[in-house]
Amino acid sequence: MKTMRILFSILTLVAFQANATIVSVGFTNTNVCVGSQTIFTSTSVVSGGATITNWNWDLDGDGQFDDAFGPSVGFTFNAPSPPPFNVGLQIITDMDAPVASYRLITVNPVPVANFSAADVCEGSASQVVNQSTISAGSIVSWEWDYGDGNTLYDNATGTSFSNNFGAAGSYAVGLQVTSDQGCQSTTAANVTVDPMPTVAFSVDEVCLGDQTAFTAISTVSSGQVSTYQWELNGNGFFDDATGTTASSQFISDGNYQIGLRVTSDQGCVNDTFQLVTIAPFPYVNFSFDNACQNTDVQFTNLTGNVVGTITYAWTFGLEGNSAQQHPSFSFSSAGPAQVQLIGLTSFGCADTLIQTVNVKPAPLADFTFTEVCIGQTTNFTNITDPKGSTIESYFWDFADQNVSIAANPFHQYIAPGSYEVTLIAYTTDGCRDTIQHDVNVWELPNPIITAGGSVFFCEGGNVTLTVNPFETPTLWSTGETTQTITVDTTGEYNVLITDEHGCRGENYILVYSWLLPELTASNDTTISLGEDVPLWVDGALTYEWLPATYLDYPSSATPTSFGPLETLTYTVIGTDVNGCQSQEDVVIKVNMDYNLKPVNLFTPNGDGDNERFYVGNIDFYSDCQLRVYNRWGLEVYSNNSYKNDWKGTFNNDPLPDGTYYYVIECDGRDDRFDGAVTILK
Repeated sequence: MKTMRILFSILTLVAFQANATIVSVGFTNTNVCVGSQTIFTSTSVVSGGATITNWNWDLDGDGQFDDAFGPSVGFTFNAPSPPPFNVGLQIITDMDAPVASYRLITVNPVPVANFSAADVCEGSASQVVNQSTISAGSIVSWEWDYGDGNTLYDNATGTSFSNNFGAAGSYAVGLQVTSDQGCQSTTAANVTVDPMPTVAFSVDEVCLGDQTAFTAISTVSSGQVSTYQWELNGNGFFDDATGTTASSQFISDGNYQIGLRVTSDQGCVNDTFQLVTIAPFPYVNFSFDNACQNTDVQFTNLTGNVVGTITYAWTFGLEGNSAQQHPSFSFSSAGPAQVQLIGLTSFGCADTLIQTVNVKPAPLADFTFTEVCIGQTTNFTNITDPKGSTIESYFWDFADQNVSIAANPFHQYIAPGSYEVTLIAYTTDGCRDTIQHDVNVWELPNPIITAGGSVFFCEGGNVTLTVNPFETPTLWSTGETTQTITVDTTGEYNVLITDEHGCRGENYILVYSWLLPELTASNDTTISLGEDVPLWVDGALTYEWLPATYLDYPSSATPTSFGPLETLTYTVIGTDVNGCQSQEDVVIKVNMDYNLKPVNLFTPNGDGDNERFYVGNIDFYSDCQLRVYNRWGLEVYSNNSYKNDWKGTFNNDPLPDGTYYYVIECDGRDDRFDGAVTILK
């Protein structure tokens, strides 16, 4: 509530005391309206050191300051002026006598807030009109509240307003009015928004010629629907029928605008229009091809006069059904069959047609055949049963882009595989039957020969040959029937296998056996201990001498055995360009015959060449004694196990040049070696 405050002040009494205290009495007040509390507030002041201790009020004008106490008090006047009201304030200080003052107060009348508002239907605006009054003065302000939870009276101003409150219900509308003296009054009343009824209807039997029925579907959230009015002839007036149901028989098909208006018991009206289609009955018809037993008969739907969508129900005698528009059907029995077609539109309009289909007997096609290996001819034998009819022709499809019209054809396929061969038998009635059989043309088996090693080997070797797959029977060119054979000679080896279909496959492999090299080697030789023996061999590409003892080049064709100390046998292995090997033995017999070979001259001059008396082969004997004499028979050197280490000295002194005589005696030899040797420096 808005409040306007009017302040009044007055200085009514000034008192002069001996001690110079001055008291000024005055007060203010808020609006003075009948029935509303007025607030009186002291504005009195004192001087001269005094303090106000009491504020005493006379509010009823009886001269007694006993109606209220304090610097600010409230009081309600229950009657307007006249008469005027005399209000007084007495001030008491702590130093002087009381001082009082009076003022006349005018009490203003309060306006009476009031308004009128009619109930409305949902969706319509409510008209709210002010009816407030005041006994004196005038009303200057009207402020409205829509009852939407906001109590500030700020939804509208003025003496009236129009508002659509929205949903059905009761709305507490408030009004606050203010007079020209600031006096206010409020009031509230409910504005009722009645619910609108819902309106709809259903339609039954919309086929032309039927009595079409309409049924209202209407509700209202409170109260009830009281009247129903129908518009059936398209003139815009709801005067064709009343009540919750209505009916009409239309004279032609087409679209009709049907209306329904309903009124609730609160007087709220709602209506609706609905486009209703009155549909004609369809005209069902169909045709069909020549009908043969066990052959699809194509039915062509010729139905017309269809409005909306349509579904079909076919019945093929007692054998089957279909919902297709243009179905095909195969009859399992010959003879007459009753075929029925029902057409039902989306409007519920239906028509039915039944026709007799004469199903002719069909032949029973079949054939036998031979299964062959590739390269052979397949024979076909026709065993078709005409089933009482007459066969007119045959058609064969061999599934390899070749065909025939012979009754019992033969055919040779160019590739192995499984072929789906088709036979079609035609009768003079135009009926036919088809049969298919898978005809196998077997691939020849492909034997694969694998070698367990190289098919190139040296004379004396062999290789194992294995055939896969291993079928029974299997026959090698050697006459063997096993999966594996072993061969050791050069040649072509063939294998023939026969699979479970009687198909035969053949393959071969070449085997080479190389001749061994023919070696020519040194003859057996007898030598004295310590002699070198040259060896040789021919007839191969590379060689290896075993053992390598005493040999300079064991891998040479012409090695040398240097001073073998014992009799031994050398084996030479020769390898040719194919890796084939042969070997020969060479025997070296070593005799312990003390075949010593002393030199007849040596030159111990310190040049490092020919410094010692050398006796060939003496190194191989540990039991040979050497004695050397000068020409006067004086022994100048002696050694019981000479090792070719005498440098021509005597008692560590060099002997003069000249001829000296030696004697060599060995324990294993009966005779001795005598000779002369010359020292030459």
